[in-house]
Amino acid sequence: MTTQLVLELYNSLSQIIQHTLFNRILFLLSTTQCGEPKGIHFKFKDLLSEINSHSANYSLRMVNRLYAENTYSILPQYLKRTNKLYQAGLESVDFKNAPEESRRIINSWVENQTNGKGLIKDLFGTGSIDTFTALVLVNVIYFKGKWNKGFEEENTKEMPFRINQQETKPVQMMHQAGFFKIASIGSEKIHILELPYANEELSMIILLPNDISDLDQLENTINFDKLMAWTSSTNMRKRKVEVYLPRMKLEEQYSLAPVLSSLGMTDLFTQSADLSGISTGKNLAVSEVIHKSHVEINEEGTEAAAATGVTIVLMSHVFPIKFKADHPFLFFIHHKKTNLILFYGRFSSP
Repeated sequence: MTTQLVLELYNSLSQIIQHTLFNRILFLLSTTQCGEPKGIHFKFKDLLSEINSHSANYSLRMVNRLYAENTYSILPQYLKRTNKLYQAGLESVDFKNAPEESRRIINSWVENQTNGKGLIKDLFGTGSIDTFTALVLVNVIYFKGKWNKGFEEENTKEMPFRINQQETKPVQMMHQAGFFKIASIGSEKIHILELPYANEELSMIILLPNDISDLDQLENTINFDKLMAWTSSTNMRKRKVEVYLPRMKLEEQYSLAPVLSSLGMTDLFTQSADLSGISTGKNLAVSEVIHKSHVEINEEGTEAAAATGVTIVLMSHVFPIKFKADHPFLFFIHHKKTNLILFYGRFSSP
């Protein structure tokens, strides 16, 4: 593939997705009991308050919005609770008579949510909104953060990125030396590096296989519990590290509906869907789930618009450890206080 962000839902996503934002939003959509005092909705309300808190060192914002056909009856209780718990306002649009204009209205709102940068354009493509559309739920998350220790631009050099054993492509490789948390997981044949953002409330975690061909194995093995174990404070040790990381500007869009269906969420996309918590109307189902992401990683920082048995190798080298991300790797942007994975990506080709 050409330069892109492949935020793939791996084989293990059925475990990881329980700890991501997206599953919470789907739960809201499908529930008939929105707002039970001890339910997940109130936890999400607290989570939104935490994520959307202002910081001088980074911008992190998540917004939700509902668009409903103006002739369709949405339950007042549902609107009240989605606004209270998810900060999701409602806008009535004319899907029935003006689907293309409605699509432009939604896309314009999404584009304006990324701090005026317009990073997410045309979330809904031509024809994706039609006269049968009754309700559209939109979720946008935006993040821009500076590294706690930035890369010097003059140290960035063109270097080969090894796509596989036979093919390489040139990348602008950033470089710095400093003290960072790092671990080597011998049983999985990977190295893990944590690059903190300013204030260290968020960090980028990079999982780099030892060999070019080991990424598929890592993708098939990883789950949330393993990731937390590998990156725990008992395993990650601060060492002097020479870091080589590609400068990246990546974007990808894909449909999540087939993957979610394969994970067992099938009724949501059929006439068997029970969305009576949203409306008394019949035949309401989800037709599509579209995800689009934009991530930019450079010398200054990042801008983005989503108990196991482990062999730990303690690295006590006197000389700097070299962490060279010159072949396919996984990366995560982690919010430490909430233990939430905000972005989950795979870089396999420049």
